[in-house]
Amino acid sequence: MSLQEKLNTFRNDFESGGPPLNVSPDIIAKIHKATDELRTSGIIDNFLKPADTAPEFSLPNANGEIIHSKDLLAKGNLVVSFYRGGW
Repeated sequence: MSLQEKLNTFRNDFESGGPPLNVSPDIIAKIHKATDELRTSGIIDNFLKPADTAPEFSLPNANGEIIHSKDLLAKGNLVVSFYRGGW
């Protein structure tokens, strides 16, 4: 099964409200509304596309130390992951 097929299956299972997540129809409706609002806002036009170059940035790492993308790129390719928290 391809990744796209797996994603489609997950989405269908999620939106059906079945196990293991058991999401209610009103939550699904809110998710669809928020997604539609993002699409119509034009934000998608500002996303980086494959092969685009991201701007240089500085962010705190998990230890609170400021890390510069320029320094990391000097060592090789860079993957950025946004950690939303441990709650």
